[in-house]
Amino acid sequence: MTHTAAFIMPLKIKGSAQELRFLKEAVDSIKNQTDPDWVLILVDDYCDDKVVYDFIDNLKIELKDKIRVLYADKNYGTGFARNRGVEYAAKLGYPIVLFLDADDLADKRRLELTRKAFEDPSTNVVYTSFDVIDENNHVTPLDEVSSSVREIIEGHKQDIVEGENSWIKIATKKKYTNLTSCTAVRTSLAMEEPFPPLSVSEDCHTWLRYGAHPGKFVFLREIKGQYRICRGVESRSRALNPDFYKQMFTNDIDGFESAVKVARKYHTIGDKDENEIRTAFHVRLALNLLHGNSLIYAKKSLEMALNISKDNTFIYIDELDCSIEDKKSLQQLIL
Repeated sequence: MTHTAAFIMPLKIKGSAQELRFLKEAVDSIKNQTDPDWVLILVDDYCDDKVVYDFIDNLKIELKDKIRVLYADKNYGTGFARNRGVEYAAKLGYPIVLFLDADDLADKRRLELTRKAFEDPSTNVVYTSFDVIDENNHVTPLDEVSSSVREIIEGHKQDIVEGENSWIKIATKKKYTNLTSCTAVRTSLAMEEPFPPLSVSEDCHTWLRYGAHPGKFVFLREIKGQYRICRGVESRSRALNPDFYKQMFTNDIDGFESAVKVARKYHTIGDKDENEIRTAFHVRLALNLLHGNSLIYAKKSLEMALNISKDNTFIYIDELDCSIEDKKSLQQLIL
């Protein structure tokens, strides 16, 4: 079996000079890997632009056997594109896949250190932290990053999600802990747990199911990726979606319950009570919704926790890693 690793890059751009520059820099970050045994699987999500396809043709000439391009006849969505890339990697026998979006940048040692982590057969998922960069590749100071993204980065400094049964900590403590462009997974697991056809929380949904399988999450502390958010935009997924938090509420619950089913199958719940985990999940979800100023759905999530256990709901609010003001706000929503 080949040891070649596949970088999977979904592509949905309109062909502006800035987008093409971002794409070139993303591809360059793969070309500069210290481990040269990689292939780029570029998955077109129906860019439908001659300028873009001319650019891809030039990439095929430049990279030769280091690139595979999958074309689409319509726009299917990013999750679908990633799944196509995973299926192609599996077909060619590539044992691990590394996700990278077309405007993000990989550290030059990403594949080298990722491959080393996967030498442990119990490792399922490998991920890193990241810096936020703007359209000019300047690192955005943490105090200028949106609270939702800053919360992820700060979560990589303590109480990190790693090891066995990682889905429980993702569900009850962290929510979104690994950025897709900084995540690698065994191809076999990615085939078994594809991205769902969603546009919000599709990655968190997937990480929960990954983590419910037997095997470890590994966090690489030595390197960081670079996540591009242009100035004045909170995040790419929130930018143009007025129903973002409504969809997050629905999709996160579905992801959690899907993970519970996987955990039952593989007995990865451990000695914890399922309803205690569920209560803690709904409290944590309420905090994320509160941070998004979605008080209606924060209250709904708390009500779901209360229906399971009123006492535990207040205990888990008190145990949240957040400010006293946030805890008081959550308590006021249910009093």
